[in-house]
Amino acid sequence: MKQLITLLGILFVSSSLTQAQANCQETPPEGLSPIAAYSLFYENFRQGDYDFALKYGKWMACAKPEKLEGNPQFKLEKQYERLVTIYDEIARTKEDPGVRSAHLDTAQTLLNESLELFGDSPESRFDIIFDRGRFYQQNYDYIEDGLQKAYADYATLFEINPERAIDMGDGYYLRQALGNLVDKGNKEKAQALIDIVKPLVDGEKLEYIEEQQQELLGSPEEQIAYFTPIVKENPNDLAAWKALEGAYEETENRQKRKEALIKINELDPTYDSAHQLAELAKGNANYSEAAKYFNEALDRTSSDQDKVQLYLDLADVNINLEKLSVAKGHVQNALKIDPKNGNAYIKMSTIYGAAITQCTSDRKLEAQDRVVYWLVVDYLNRAKKEDPSVAATVNRQLPNYEAVTPTTEDKFFTLNLENGQEIKVDGSLMPCYSWINESTTVR
Repeated sequence: MKQLITLLGILFVSSSLTQAQANCQETPPEGLSPIAAYSLFYENFRQGDYDFALKYGKWMACAKPEKLEGNPQFKLEKQYERLVTIYDEIARTKEDPGVRSAHLDTAQTLLNESLELFGDSPESRFDIIFDRGRFYQQNYDYIEDGLQKAYADYATLFEINPERAIDMGDGYYLRQALGNLVDKGNKEKAQALIDIVKPLVDGEKLEYIEEQQQELLGSPEEQIAYFTPIVKENPNDLAAWKALEGAYEETENRQKRKEALIKINELDPTYDSAHQLAELAKGNANYSEAAKYFNEALDRTSSDQDKVQLYLDLADVNINLEKLSVAKGHVQNALKIDPKNGNAYIKMSTIYGAAITQCTSDRKLEAQDRVVYWLVVDYLNRAKKEDPSVAATVNRQLPNYEAVTPTTEDKFFTLNLENGQEIKVDGSLMPCYSWINESTTVR
């Protein structure tokens, strides 16, 4: 502790109730009676005249009167609180760092004495330690290890009354205390604090604790070892499942990650939980399952942007399932929301290209099949017209499809068509194209 001031007439020892007799006046100044000095002290304190208040009140910290004749409401603990405020406020007015620190040292001593004098009950002890922590935090620039002292006091609050400490500041003091212990690598104390508060919190506070727990544990293997017995004991511990999911992803354990994601989706069914399962299933080529979860995600979002992408994802998985008419419906839904989405037009061209592949799976490509490639080209051209950002992608694909459109011989001799003529791509072209039901132009 820094040098204590003597210019204001009090000398304290911070760690005990021992008083230095010199310069510690136990009687009121100017020959005043205790009640008169107290009255001047209180009135000046109330009006914010802290220098005068100190003049008429510092004797109480030396004399420590338990009672004050003429004032049955007198409580020494309250006077200590006021004296701490006085020294703190006076310190703020001092430009000289040494003088300011000296005032703060005295306030710190008074807080420590308050804890020894009045901290008998858990409630009083909690209040004084909290006040001291706030004092350290507000004045850490002038107190050695001020922030660490503050965080240590906040951590102590959770040992005294964890429920009250958790609710204070909407979890602010929990974050300060636990975050500091984790940052400092104090695993034993951090874990002890987590064990105290975790059964008492939920929502964002629980998520924060689990994040700190993961950071504290370090490796994903350690996290798996820690959280596995937790979910066995409590299968509905959402935060623990989320921690396990992250750890399984880091260790590339796809099956275990899937199990965790399914449980998360069950406990907290959100867009994100369904979307992650859909992407995982798609990556595993499990397209039916992917479609199920993409549809769940679709039901859980109000974002048009998300909906458009989900419809295109659903089109993808249905292409892989060879459900081309279903895939087409999803692209049409995407275009209803965003008619200028170039990727949707490209996706439609992909569907019609897949239709040709499907129709010719057991035979050679015929002139009628080549007509469908005109439709594919139509959609690619529409894509870059509506959305110039996809032009480069379209330009790479166009030559491949244009090369397989009907030849001159196909047009005039096999199909009996003329340039500029409209032709239907439906069952009249070939039965396997009946679901397409669109028109294109001979060129």
